Amino acid sequence: MKIIITGSLGNVSKPLATELVQNGHTVSVISSNPAKQKEIEALGAEAAIGSIEDVAFLTQTFAGADVVYCMLPPFKFREDPNLDARAEAFRLATNYTQAIRQAGVKRVVHLSSIGAHLEKGNGLLAFHFIAEKVFRALPSDVAITHMRPVGFYYNLFDFIETIKGEGFLDSFIGKILTIKYYGLVGFIQGKRGLIMSNYGAGDKMPWVSPVDIAAAVAEEITNPVKNRKVRYVASEDLTCREIAGILGNAIGKPYLKWETISDKQMLSALQQYGVPFSLAKDITEMNASMHNGLIFEDYYKNVPTLGKVKLKEFAKEFSINYNKK
Repeated sequence: MKIIITGSLGNVSKPLATELVQNGHTVSVISSNPAKQKEIEALGAEAAIGSIEDVAFLTQTFAGADVVYCMLPPFKFREDPNLDARAEAFRLATNYTQAIRQAGVKRVVHLSSIGAHLEKGNGLLAFHFIAEKVFRALPSDVAITHMRPVGFYYNLFDFIETIKGEGFLDSFIGKILTIKYYGLVGFIQGKRGLIMSNYGAGDKMPWVSPVDIAAAVAEEITNPVKNRKVRYVASEDLTCREIAGILGNAIGKPYLKWETISDKQMLSALQQYGVPFSLAKDITEMNASMHNGLIFEDYYKNVPTLGKVKLKEFAKEFSINYNKK
């Protein structure tokens, strides 16, 4: 099969490209960074250097493809805290669908997110609802799988500096302004071993490894689906207390706790540290939807077979990174 992968050599795209190449497929990886070309080619894939901002480039790259894997890049709130994620999602998803139509592609796997079933009430994650809606407007003969992973394990790396009690202000602001799909947002008082957010404690949370996401995406890409479907991806289901305990034991802080604060306190803290009100409101609402379970309603109606990489395994990687800094 001829397969096009977006996302350069990111946490999902790199293991995905590796697996597909090893299984004998012809793989092209789109990257906007020319410096990635040699690394992409070292995997046995072809490098397509260009931007997803360029519909003509996407159309040319997609031409003749059996399947395209489309994902939105992480939004750069650090550079522009006032960025409109909903408008960006609509614009970039439209770029993809224009190229898909023009290139005549008939099979698409789209990386979405948990919470994408909700138009509102999910805060920042509403942009995934918008992206899915754009893809669903493709002609009915285009088969689409919307992949909805849950919280990425690697988002937990954002807590390292504050768990140590170092660079509290800078790391907190940095974490907020580099929001990822699951939006792990909160603050930690490192010396007390306390993680705080407007979700946590006994809240049950599904988590996932990018390795398990890549494996699930590879299955969907090579599965001859002719219709449309949604597939959730998760590795483990834990409470925030259990997460804190596993990570705490891994780094020698068995007292590490994850407690909750109110939505009002969360919103106030975000604004205090310079986050624009609209973004702070979206983050607070997103977290609140985790606390009240709204974001997980559809997931728990469609619980997937859990992946292989458990949090205790990731905790080893967390510990290595913790001790590097």
